[in-house]
Amino acid sequence: MTGAVESGAQLERTALAWNRSLLALAVNGALLIRAASMSGTWAAVVGVAVLAATGVLWLVTSGTYRKLRGQRPGSLLASPSFALGFTAFVALVGMVDIVVIATYRY
Repeated sequence: MTGAVESGAQLERTALAWNRSLLALAVNGALLIRAASMSGTWAAVVGVAVLAATGVLWLVTSGTYRKLRGQRPGSLLASPSFALGFTAFVALVGMVDIVVIATYRY
């Protein structure tokens, strides 16, 4: 296998992993909105914010993938600062989920 093919496959796997993670976050945002509609909590605002942030992140990662297709990876998709920021965002959403579940009235 040549280096260009390997790096292209690596970039594609990374982009697919980001898309799976963003899909999970979008579903989480939708569930926050649903929980808020059922219990009348403030979680709807957070759910909409999560959905909006997920959309922006999806546009960034998809655009970067299209730009770099066929080149060596080393882009925003694989940068440590982007991954750290994304991890912090996921941790924040997880904490909000815990608060919503703790205050949810069945």
